Amino acid sequence: MKLSLIVTYRQRETHLKAQLEWWKHQATQDIELIIVEADEQPSTWIKAAIASPITYTFLPCQGVFHKTKALNLGLSLAQGEFVAPFDVDLIPLGNTLCQHLQIAQLAPQLLVTGYRIMSPTEEPIAIDSCTIAPEDMPTALWKQLIDGERFGVVPYFNRDRLLKIGGWDENFVGWGGEDQNIIERYLQTSYHLCRCPELVYLHLPHAPNQLWTETALVDQNRKHYYYKREKLKQ
Repeated sequence: MKLSLIVTYRQRETHLKAQLEWWKHQATQDIELIIVEADEQPSTWIKAAIASPITYTFLPCQGVFHKTKALNLGLSLAQGEFVAPFDVDLIPLGNTLCQHLQIAQLAPQLLVTGYRIMSPTEEPIAIDSCTIAPEDMPTALWKQLIDGERFGVVPYFNRDRLLKIGGWDENFVGWGGEDQNIIERYLQTSYHLCRCPELVYLHLPHAPNQLWTETALVDQNRKHYYYKREKLKQ
């Protein structure tokens, strides 16, 4: 197995069905999809909708959506040489997925990531109607280029190295900060970030998620992120 994609899921049925429909048209012999549902009760429809090489597992999760805990559970099940967090609202454009894997295999010292473009609807649309993702807006891009923050869409982590650094920090609960933190920890020793404009993922819209994106949770995660950044510099 060359690549394991970890999809963390909670009550986003429209998006997961769109992603599974996309998956049907992929050459998947070297790629596995791992769906980790973190909720109070499992969704019975998912098992009926999937087949190998898709793995489904359930993580009991009361209250706030604990994405990092779900990602680590997915990591424990992953068989691929590379492991990537694969948000349920992403659809790769064209041959992005396989091209992403090829580049990662050619450059083992690079952490290869892509870009997002934001779709205004959940239906197929002209690419000209999409917009640039928030992380590539001027203020966010300044932080990446000048302040040293790191971000990339669907990073292809080497599984052994990811396990060595302990996977995702489960002190991040809810939305924000965990994706930058894992990249920056991963890059600490002889690795470099590479964002490739050839690798484009379509982001499907959704309403704000309750028990995930509340202001207090976001603020708590940002504070923890900046605390961890300072620790990495020491």
